[in-house]
Amino acid sequence: MKSMTGFGRCEVAEDGVVVSLRVSSVNRKNLEVMCSLPKELQQLERQVQDRVRKVAARGRFQFSLEVRQDGAANGGLPSDEQVDAALTRLKGIAERHGAAFEVNADLLVQVSRLLEHEDAGLPEKTAETLLFRAVDTALEELVAMREREGAALKSDLETRRGNLVTLVEQVKEQAPGMVDKYRENLLARLEQGGLELDVNDDRVLREIALFADRCDISEEITRLESHLEQFAQLIEKEEAIGRPLEFLLQEVGREINTSGSKASSIEVSRLVLEMKNELERIREQVANVE
Repeated sequence: MKSMTGFGRCEVAEDGVVVSLRVSSVNRKNLEVMCSLPKELQQLERQVQDRVRKVAARGRFQFSLEVRQDGAANGGLPSDEQVDAALTRLKGIAERHGAAFEVNADLLVQVSRLLEHEDAGLPEKTAETLLFRAVDTALEELVAMREREGAALKSDLETRRGNLVTLVEQVKEQAPGMVDKYRENLLARLEQGGLELDVNDDRVLREIALFADRCDISEEITRLESHLEQFAQLIEKEEAIGRPLEFLLQEVGREINTSGSKASSIEVSRLVLEMKNELERIREQVANVE
């Protein structure tokens, strides 16, 4: 089991090109990959998406990417050699035109700004190789984090499933007593109303039989036990199980609601309410399962 929340990062450099990449993932019903690549690498976006699909089935992936020349690593400032070369060229131009040439602070600032914005061109093949290396490494880190969080989710879901199983068992114990309690209350009301009817009177037996049929939740309990067993089997699987779990929880909720609508016992109603609360906590957790 994996969580849909994760984070990974990587920085690699080669031949004067530096690629810094971060990737994060959050909950989504489907798989979404958002990445904005430099114009030189935009044609590679589909291949980045394909790499994500190999390691994830659901979630929204956001890539943050920076590709730069190694000379721009110092806050974008040009090197001393670049500045010296530019000043030498300017001096030669000034001498050819008979103009005075003086190096001062203003000139240095202007030359630096020109060099900062100079597009030396990005070595595409090197950048492409580094991009894929960074993507794969960052995704490895992200997947590892999703697996760690998934293990914690699994542990919590096992505990909460156990709580539901215990509540279902308690409902099973209480359910048969609902008919006996109804029989006692019915006879007590008849006696209070001055109606002397024997417990074996056909009318009393018919009323009790109708009530027993209306409040019978044995089928719901059987289906609940089956759903919870399927839940236990699902969370042991390695593949993406988020959607099957969400569907299964819908069925669990349906059986719990039906049991609650049939219940005529205060104790059963209380247990059903606890089951609903526990189910809601499970749903919140499953919303983050891949």
